Amino acid sequence: MMNWNTSTDCCNWNGVSCDFSTGDVIGLDVSCGMLKGTIHPNSSLFNLPHLQTLNLAFNDFDGSRIPHEIGRFSNSLTHLNLSHCSFSGQVPTDITLLHKLVSLDLSWNNDHDLKLGPHVFMNMFQNFTNLEELSLEYVNISSVLPDRLDISSSLKLLNLDSTGLKGKLPHYIFNLDSLETLNLGDNSFTGDIPSEVNLTHINSLDLHSNKLNGTLPSWLFTPPSLESLHLNDNMFSGNVPFESFPLSSLKELVLSGNQLAGHTDMQTFQKLTNLTRLGLSSNNFSGEWELDTLLSSLTNLESLSLSYNSFSVTTKNANHYVNPRFSSLSLASCKLKVFPNSIRHMKQLYMLDLSSNEIHGQIPQWAGEIGGKNLLFYLNLSHNFITGLPQFQWYGLEYLYLQSNMIEGPFPPSICNMSQLWYLDMSNNRFGGLIPQCFGNITSSFMIDMGNNSFQGTIPKVYGDCERLRGLSLNGNQLRGEVPSSLSKCSGLNVLDLGNNHLNGTFPSWLGDFPNLRALVLKSNNFHGRIQPSSTVEFPFPSLRLLDLSHNGFMGQLPVKYFQNFNSMMNVIKSNTTPEYLSMGIKYYSFIAAVKGVNQEFPQISVDYTIIDLSDNTFEGEIPHVIGGLNSLIVLNLSHNCLKGPIPHALGNLTEIESLDLSWNQLSGEIPQSLARITTLEVLNLSQNHLVGRIPEGPQFSTFGTSFGGNSGLYGSPLPKREHQSSAQVEDDGEYDDEEESGFTWKVVTLGYGCGSLVGLVMGYLMLSTRKVEWFNAIADATESLRCQLLNAYALWPVINTCIGGNEILKFLCVPTCIRSNVKNAVNGLFYNSNRCLRLASCKLKVFPNSFQAMKQLERFDISSNEILRQIPHWAGEIEGNNGLSNLDLSHSFITGLPQFQWYGLEELFLQSNLIEGPFPASICNMSNLLYLDLSNNCFDGLIPQCFGNIAHILE
Repeated sequence: MMNWNTSTDCCNWNGVSCDFSTGDVIGLDVSCGMLKGTIHPNSSLFNLPHLQTLNLAFNDFDGSRIPHEIGRFSNSLTHLNLSHCSFSGQVPTDITLLHKLVSLDLSWNNDHDLKLGPHVFMNMFQNFTNLEELSLEYVNISSVLPDRLDISSSLKLLNLDSTGLKGKLPHYIFNLDSLETLNLGDNSFTGDIPSEVNLTHINSLDLHSNKLNGTLPSWLFTPPSLESLHLNDNMFSGNVPFESFPLSSLKELVLSGNQLAGHTDMQTFQKLTNLTRLGLSSNNFSGEWELDTLLSSLTNLESLSLSYNSFSVTTKNANHYVNPRFSSLSLASCKLKVFPNSIRHMKQLYMLDLSSNEIHGQIPQWAGEIGGKNLLFYLNLSHNFITGLPQFQWYGLEYLYLQSNMIEGPFPPSICNMSQLWYLDMSNNRFGGLIPQCFGNITSSFMIDMGNNSFQGTIPKVYGDCERLRGLSLNGNQLRGEVPSSLSKCSGLNVLDLGNNHLNGTFPSWLGDFPNLRALVLKSNNFHGRIQPSSTVEFPFPSLRLLDLSHNGFMGQLPVKYFQNFNSMMNVIKSNTTPEYLSMGIKYYSFIAAVKGVNQEFPQISVDYTIIDLSDNTFEGEIPHVIGGLNSLIVLNLSHNCLKGPIPHALGNLTEIESLDLSWNQLSGEIPQSLARITTLEVLNLSQNHLVGRIPEGPQFSTFGTSFGGNSGLYGSPLPKREHQSSAQVEDDGEYDDEEESGFTWKVVTLGYGCGSLVGLVMGYLMLSTRKVEWFNAIADATESLRCQLLNAYALWPVINTCIGGNEILKFLCVPTCIRSNVKNAVNGLFYNSNRCLRLASCKLKVFPNSFQAMKQLERFDISSNEILRQIPHWAGEIEGNNGLSNLDLSHSFITGLPQFQWYGLEELFLQSNLIEGPFPASICNMSNLLYLDLSNNCFDGLIPQCFGNIAHILE
């Protein structure tokens, strides 16, 4: 704050300069004077007719305009500094009247809010014939420079950084012999750097962040006074003659973010002894660099960036000199194998990036003190092989990236003390244990990603303000309990991913009140109940573009109110400019979704790629017609539910849809012709329903060969011709012709405990009482009906949930599968009833042959190391009665489930290296002769039963 004593002569005031011969005020410097408000036209400032220098920099004029009255100083003013003043609006044309100006600085006013019209800009150069310094950084000019400008021959400094200029890089500027500093960075200039110039006095050249290309001309490396060269973030290519750089003067060399190439000798840079900053990252340079030698040679170096080239950086971890002022080190993707000891001496380090290297093991304990307690604000150790962290004190950290390592142990409690933390990524590690309650204190960050670890327990409550949190991912852990309602404070979320856990409870409808939520993923949990939109939220999920609730226990009608308000899935206008991706702050959201029949990984997903996946639940009723209004939808998956009624004709309005899956429901009626008119459809699955009639004809429909199976009433292309076949013939074809797409079968799976056994007995009875392919429709209908009735009975849900013990045992009682094979399962008599030993290991067998069913005296059975997929058939559990079979080897295949078996005489049981899911098979406890048991490398889960103690003492 300026403190002027009006009772004294103004020439004695701070910041006031006078001509002592006349007493006139000729200079006024009130920079950093904490001035606020507006400069009014009648201000006494404009009553200083002899004013030569005016400096108002670093004050706050609160978005007001530069007054037109500035032109009153036309006969006197030589130096004008209005930088960092928060001016906005148009620069008045009166400023061009200041023809005596030697220095003009209008930079950094309200981030482009200060605008300079092209006409005023051109007149500045024409009128300011004595100009030596012009700085317009961050002034919004946004125009193309003319082919020629009358620029003062005295100009020494020209700063047009971040002014929105575009077009060809003006070559005439490079012929201003007087120029010492030229900054045209962060614009949209195109073309190349001229090969012939006249910049003999240049000491600083900055062309960063444009669209320049071509090779670097040789003159760039010869100016004897060159101190700073910034050409980063362009498209320059070719080799760089580093050996030509002026050795004594160069202090800053930044070439990062281009396509420059060539072998780079570290010894060349050791000669640049005055270097303070070296940036070569994100190019195609190669060479071997020894870090300790480099740092000890360049004693003034404060910043080094070699990331993302083909450099191989080593360190002897010897005690060499390191500049104590060293502040920034970036060695990402440099094949570094150890954590460099030289970092220990960098007491002022604020930025460290060692990501994407080959660093193994524990980070040394001393690393926890890097940068003191508050200096280090950016740390990236991601994508290494790090197993442990030190006790750190990086309380000033704003960015912490630890993802994709092998870090074990609990959540580091020190993170809770990082009050400035904005971005935290711990994903894809081996962290475990409980997430501490103090986690609720760091949710004021912008992004938190702790996905794909082994965290357990519940999600802690959120404390304090979390409105700035944009992305939260806890996907792929072992979290239980309900989603805490305190997360409702985080209304600024763009992405919320809690998928692949053991969370339960009902749908958190308060999420609908998040205005910016674009992605909501709750898939593969134990959520249940009906989805009831909140009565307090009038327009829920207005920005949602990705919704995945698959593999849960949701039931009831599909949530019509939500579909009606998914505005971001309706009439989306796709951008023709730079694509936009779903973001969790500064990190793109990555996602795995069931798209087009396969699990597809999206390292980044466009905001235009809209997805709804409600599959593998027990939704019932009809598909709402309102879904047809989501005409920008790309993927819709409603499969494996209990939906009934016809397919709505309105689905034909999904004109952008690429993947539509309605399979494994109870849909009826004919396929609407409107679906055949969708030209974008790449994958369609309507199989395993009760659809009837002729399949519509359309450009895509003829290519969907497997999309209509399991609908006995359908006919027409692309199904085989069956119009004149009897139902018996159709069934006969389905059993014996393995060349047709008739391989859909049902496999009965029981939960193994409590109520699951009851369902298994019912299913077993249906199969054992028929034993022919006539099972298919009867069992499909019966089991589907039974599944829907059980899981839709809200009162029964707690019972079922208790039966599975809250574990990932099975989400559904009936699992549909499809197996194609060249092996005919129906061949009988291939082996005689008297066979006692059968070994078909490593025979490329793809199915479990039905012929084994006839082997009544089998003792040893080995079909290991084959390609057998999915569930072993139920009858296999009865091979050779109760006690005859002594050795069974089903290891090293792709088996996902076992039958209820009665192999009580088994001595050796080998099931290792499969994909078997579910609980510990309780029948094993009854194998009193068991000597060898191998269940390793599978997907078993749940509790090991108490009966395991009965066999543990006999196993060798």
